[in-house]
Amino acid sequence: MVYGGYSYIDYEYEPKKDDFRVLMWVDGKYPIEKLAEGVAAESSVGTWTKISTMNERVFREYRARVYEIVKVQPNAGFIYISYPFDHFDTKNITQFMASVLGNLFGLKELTSLYVLDISFPERYQKIFDGPVFGLKGIRKYIGTDKTRRPHIGTIVKPKVGLTPKEFSEVAYKAWVNGLDLVKDDENLVDQPFCPWKERFDRTIEKLHRAEDKTGERKLYASNVTDSDLDRMMARMDYIAENGGKLVMLDVYVLGIPAAYAMINYAHELGLFVHAHRAGYSAHHRGNFGVNFQIYEKFYRLLGVDQLHIGTGVGKMEGSPIIIKRFHDIAVKNRGEEKFYIGSLDFVFARHIKPFFPVASGGVDPGRVDALLALHGRDVIIQAGGGVHGHPRGTAAGARAMRAAVEAAVSGSDTPTAAKKDKDLALAIKKFGYLEPSSIKKILDFEKKNKEFMEHLVKTEGIHGYRSITEDYDYW
Repeated sequence: MVYGGYSYIDYEYEPKKDDFRVLMWVDGKYPIEKLAEGVAAESSVGTWTKISTMNERVFREYRARVYEIVKVQPNAGFIYISYPFDHFDTKNITQFMASVLGNLFGLKELTSLYVLDISFPERYQKIFDGPVFGLKGIRKYIGTDKTRRPHIGTIVKPKVGLTPKEFSEVAYKAWVNGLDLVKDDENLVDQPFCPWKERFDRTIEKLHRAEDKTGERKLYASNVTDSDLDRMMARMDYIAENGGKLVMLDVYVLGIPAAYAMINYAHELGLFVHAHRAGYSAHHRGNFGVNFQIYEKFYRLLGVDQLHIGTGVGKMEGSPIIIKRFHDIAVKNRGEEKFYIGSLDFVFARHIKPFFPVASGGVDPGRVDALLALHGRDVIIQAGGGVHGHPRGTAAGARAMRAAVEAAVSGSDTPTAAKKDKDLALAIKKFGYLEPSSIKKILDFEKKNKEFMEHLVKTEGIHGYRSITEDYDYW
């Protein structure tokens, strides 16, 4: 079943060490084999019709090959595609995206297309530097490299509207009462009610005051995201020159080229990079999308030091099973294939350091134990409403978060600690408590039922996949 006069299906093909491998879900108006041919052709050397300019060398050396199809329905299923290394430009993720994540989404014969995962060969990874500081570098700076307790952060709320003075006072209360990190929200940069420079000046002064009072190092993630690269660089210059250590970038809305340039510039200045994924879900929900683990791999190669990956227990989408995979991609150097969550095996080159994953969105002290059951200790637990929504305000909310984390690290738990800590008790009374056993139950289910979940996805397709990765009721 050819496409444009050529066939791109080759079930005998075994991907080479330097090949790029892609796993996709496709559904459409024609048999799955024809859809697979079209996807492989349009993302590599082919087009809709036979062309006189095609030659044997081009087709042999540069075409994509569909080496496996998992058929769910006659016109729907999962396809594995392998691309040769030389198909792609050197050190150019944007060109890679244009090829594999480009025109395919406009093919009218497709009614559904979801790119689940991409495996990058080590040869390609060697082109990139990865995180300069990463997980270990930030731990060393804060001083948790030995205790390995989770870091705790907050987002100043309301998201927008506070004056620089009000903002800095909220930040100080959070730091002096036990938090490690305070950040701008994704939509706060340089508005008239809170000018960037004044906000930074006031907040960094409060940061140093909090460090002096607590004897602990603190971080402020100042959002420098802008459509003007010169303005972003000028802000980073100012941060580096005036006692700052961390910048925040809305990496998805910036796009790969701008994000990469700004990550590199920040590292040249000795600054850590806190990456927010604002906007990503627009590329993910509905019948057409790209799984976050692909962007996560991009950002690790590009060198972010911290990245929002979801919580698995908060207000943002993502079941514990898929969030656990995102966490593994952040902190591990290898992982096995898990077809039931659309995840290929991965191996990061030795020089690509782990980054610090951020669990943020609907987090509060009552979810700390569950978060640690899912993420372990290598996580930044970031609570906005869960700190500032405390009945006694920001200071008590920060103390409650720190108390919950310290209890977990010591081998205790939040309810036990709350018996002697009124701030924590009030937090649990307001927000509730999520038993970590609920997370452990899900992770144990995964370990024992991989074959069942694989069968579910092979028979129900994308609906089975989503029941595992998105649908809480399934569990």
